[in-house]
Amino acid sequence: MSDDDVQIIHDSNKKRFIPISKQEIVTDLLNNSSWDDEEKKLFGDFCQIFAALYHYKFHSRLEELKRCYTVFNPDNDNITKQEYSAEQQQEQEVTLVKEMQELLDNANYEVLEIDDINQAMAADSYSGLNVSVDLEDFEQLSVYYRGLATKVEQKRHWTSLYLLKKTFEVPIYQRMFILIKLKSEDKRVQELVAIKGEQFEKKAQKQVRKSRSGLPADINEQHIFLKLFKNIPRSDLEMLFPNRNIRLKMFDKIRLAVTGGAGTLLGIISTIGKIAAAALNPIAILTAFGGLIGIIIKQITNIFTQRNKYTMVLSQNLYFHNLDNNFGVMSYLIDNAEEEEGKEAILAYCFLYNNPDKDLTQKELDVEVEKYLEEKYGVSIDFEIDDGVRKLHNEGILIEQDDGVLKVLNLQKSCERIDEQWDNFFNPKDN
Repeated sequence: MSDDDVQIIHDSNKKRFIPISKQEIVTDLLNNSSWDDEEKKLFGDFCQIFAALYHYKFHSRLEELKRCYTVFNPDNDNITKQEYSAEQQQEQEVTLVKEMQELLDNANYEVLEIDDINQAMAADSYSGLNVSVDLEDFEQLSVYYRGLATKVEQKRHWTSLYLLKKTFEVPIYQRMFILIKLKSEDKRVQELVAIKGEQFEKKAQKQVRKSRSGLPADINEQHIFLKLFKNIPRSDLEMLFPNRNIRLKMFDKIRLAVTGGAGTLLGIISTIGKIAAAALNPIAILTAFGGLIGIIIKQITNIFTQRNKYTMVLSQNLYFHNLDNNFGVMSYLIDNAEEEEGKEAILAYCFLYNNPDKDLTQKELDVEVEKYLEEKYGVSIDFEIDDGVRKLHNEGILIEQDDGVLKVLNLQKSCERIDEQWDNFFNPKDN
């Protein structure tokens, strides 16, 4: 399918994520005719040093995340003599999950609650797959998304005998993050036994082994998986989980039953006829039975062939939708969060600096920035004014007066204050 056959339509509802790059926002703000030459230079310097400051802060957070994740990383190829007690591992797991959730919030991702996940998985699959997932298999499960949109595709369909293209509108998540950690097999089996009784233990063991049969042999319940995907149909969430179980659709079951049953029946009738016609010829009888066995084997092979087709579709979908894994996900999200935090702070500062006579409160500033983004870029944003104001306040360049009016230091003093913060990172005695 060519790119001309696919179109992405962004959701019109307000979102926290600002889908314009920080570089473009800064460039457009610098091109504002209200700056004089000195102000323009100082604002450019402010944006540059502020970005450098937050880049270092987020780098420190990345190092802490990597430290916590090392023991759980399924891709780890480092050699270490360091050992962690069960208590230390538990502490690192709690810290890791908490820090990842905070990072996702900084990057303006939205949490997908368990009810929403179940609802999405109950919908008819856009990919035509019938996949089941046991969410109770997971010790840890966090699902986040950023950006709702609709993918419009033109493709041929069986209803037009594949002669004409038909338009399909597919609701998608533009970015999808998943953190998962499997329960131990024993723990999951005991949970099932506690629900269904002791007599269910053997069936529970079989059920758990079956749900994890597709996992590589070197994967265990100590590992924590971090996955990032793009443009995922909202009805295809189940294909992202490692314990998915592919099932034949009802249509395929009926088709295989009809064709297979008819073929087998005809084979039996033909075999009986051949046996009757060659009652005294052992070789002919063996040949007839061999033909029947061949027909049965063919029908069984058809079932596995259909399952393999499903598996191929699933693999192709994941291949083209996968963005990053494990350590790489951390770096990707750190960059996202750094970008979002920078845009929020720079926009808040610029509008306070350029409107000193308006005496803007936090709510009024929020309206001004959202209006600008709507008029300039045509996007409806639920601007994170709390985050923007908080960052400016933390760096000592914003003052909130008793009446709630917000003021910022001038550009020269703001640059000096940020420069002091930067110097303090490398001069701890001065802190």
